[in-house]
Amino acid sequence: MKIDNLLKQLTTKEKIGQLLQLAPFYFDIDLKAEVAGRIRSLNIDREGIFMSGSVLGISNASEMIKVQQKYLDINKHKIPLMFMADIIHGYETIFPVPIALASSFNPLIAFQTARISAIEASTAGIHVTFSPMADLSRDPRWGRVVESFGEDPYLAGVFSAQMVKGYQNEGIEKIGNLAACVKHFAAYGASEAGRDYNTVDVSKTALYNMYLKSYKTAIDAGAKMMMTAFNVLDGVPATINKYLLRTVLRDQWKSDAVTISDYDSLKQVLDHGCAENEKDAAYRAIQAGLDIEMASVCYVNYLEELIDEGIVDIKKLDEAVLRVLQLKKDLGLFEDSFKGASIDREKELVRSKEHLKISKKVALESAVLLKNEQTLPLNKKQKIALIGPYAKSKSTNGPWSWHGKIEHNLSLEEVFSNNNINLTFVSDAENIDQLSQQNITQIEASEVVVLALGEDARLSGEAHSRSDIKLPNHQDTLVKLARSLNKEVVVILFNGRPLDLSNIMDSNAILETWFLGSRATEAIFDLIYGHANPSGKLPMSFPRTVGQIPVYYNHLNTGRPLTDNNQNYEYLSRFLDVENTPLFSFGHGLSYASFKYSDLEISQIEFDIDTTLRLSINVTNESQIPGHEVVQLYIRDHVAKISRPVKELKKFKKIWLEGKQTQTVVFELDIHDLSYFDSNGNETYDSGKFTIMVGSNSQETLNIDIWLKGVKHDYQK
Repeated sequence: MKIDNLLKQLTTKEKIGQLLQLAPFYFDIDLKAEVAGRIRSLNIDREGIFMSGSVLGISNASEMIKVQQKYLDINKHKIPLMFMADIIHGYETIFPVPIALASSFNPLIAFQTARISAIEASTAGIHVTFSPMADLSRDPRWGRVVESFGEDPYLAGVFSAQMVKGYQNEGIEKIGNLAACVKHFAAYGASEAGRDYNTVDVSKTALYNMYLKSYKTAIDAGAKMMMTAFNVLDGVPATINKYLLRTVLRDQWKSDAVTISDYDSLKQVLDHGCAENEKDAAYRAIQAGLDIEMASVCYVNYLEELIDEGIVDIKKLDEAVLRVLQLKKDLGLFEDSFKGASIDREKELVRSKEHLKISKKVALESAVLLKNEQTLPLNKKQKIALIGPYAKSKSTNGPWSWHGKIEHNLSLEEVFSNNNINLTFVSDAENIDQLSQQNITQIEASEVVVLALGEDARLSGEAHSRSDIKLPNHQDTLVKLARSLNKEVVVILFNGRPLDLSNIMDSNAILETWFLGSRATEAIFDLIYGHANPSGKLPMSFPRTVGQIPVYYNHLNTGRPLTDNNQNYEYLSRFLDVENTPLFSFGHGLSYASFKYSDLEISQIEFDIDTTLRLSINVTNESQIPGHEVVQLYIRDHVAKISRPVKELKKFKKIWLEGKQTQTVVFELDIHDLSYFDSNGNETYDSGKFTIMVGSNSQETLNIDIWLKGVKHDYQK
């Protein structure tokens, strides 16, 4: 198939159709699809429907085959539809939500989960997944932190790249692989006050040094598509932002990825006040470089008119259509329009035993032990009271798991019972007011109270921002009750965001499990009973109170910073009514093992831009318990042309240590690890002092100072 020849055969109207994405029910009214916003009232005619280029969401192979066949029977040029969907953290085998996946600090399992997601989703005839979400997230009030990889651009970039590689694998033309669509371009995670769809206002230096990095890493990994964000950037909606879509994506990054709007976001530029009407919106979008319009019809209704009037050069349309047709060709759809869709393969592969086994393995690495007063691991002989809204719940999949069926999951109560745990009392009560005196007597008969607490899955995700991020419905009263009865308290948290845990810190142990997917409760059981050793680390800081937000480890210094040496000085950048550190910092996570860091060494203290530095550190497991440890390397650039963060994650390695074993961990650093970007996106660096910090988290490190030589400052001649 020669794409250029095909393009020449298309009328302007047919070209424009390739830029439209519709829900499947438009092609067959018998199909049931979840749709929102204005999409039901597009008033598009039958001719327009059967010229469109792609489909948003499909339920299974039989539906895909039905829609594709009907489309090909009617479409004049037999150009196949592309089927796209939100396959975020699993298809039917559900893996930990992305914020949990990042907690593993194991990029290889990100690749593995994406592979299985692609294998399963492709059996339904899905060709493109709207994943990974590479948005940098610093505000836990924002519901979509659950879809993110956290507050660090390096970590988010590493995980985004591995997801892309896992989806696309050895070529998107092969059955079992999906094209990856990175989202949301750009800086969507910086929504003011953590309120979804809200205004974003970031400087160009912050944009290049923080917010763009993870998208760029995903594009460098080969991502085939980029989705625009709902927000404005420099006052211009991302969907019609020429700077983002042409200057950054095309000119600076040299990417030919297809661009697509988010749901109905092109029409939403009218609400932003950046287009007079839909015709104006269509003009601004095609000029900016938007290829596919999702769930609105500005292009269909007005782009041909704009071209006929000479306002839009048809070359702009042709370049967009060529990218779409090329993606269809790359996917192999011209050779096999029903590629991947197979009812038999669905039955064989979807939610297979092997996939579920891997789901549990990933879950085991994604939980974070926040606190432990030697209460965990538990002993099977102990009498347990199991209480809380997640004691009997099977809702462990979390948001964006639309094909996952929670009825297939096991509750904690079922898993405890299956393992013959002595349960003196089980209740899904959310607070003390839902317990009777008889219940309290039953709790008194226990030795340990296990509290399964958290947010309902519907409290996080898109459009689910919260101003109060404490545990809802007074769940903290259960902790207070158990402690008043002199019971040891283990809290298991189910949630989609960092929470304010200040009112449950009297617990003896806290295990952050996020939403761990299809095998969540089995993994949790193994962790709290010591069959597995917790190894997760926080990809996002936990605040002491919502008033600290945003609180993140890689912040800039101020002219009056709070330090260990000036605590008694009044005029400093700090809060007066709360400690100024996070409750739990980025990179924090405990283990049943005990790790010691020693002998930090570097190949040379002074170096130039051509030097590769070699750094080593010894990590010793001082306990008899084997386990994983995440060794984290941070840097600080002390003097630069712009203010630089107090520390930045640059490398990490997850290692396994047997009891009493010592391992030497080696890192290499070059000038790119010590550089930054100016406001035009140019990489730059400065001579002077850098500090290298290596440790178990962002707060507890061994440090060494080094000096970059041979780069002149502006004032030097």
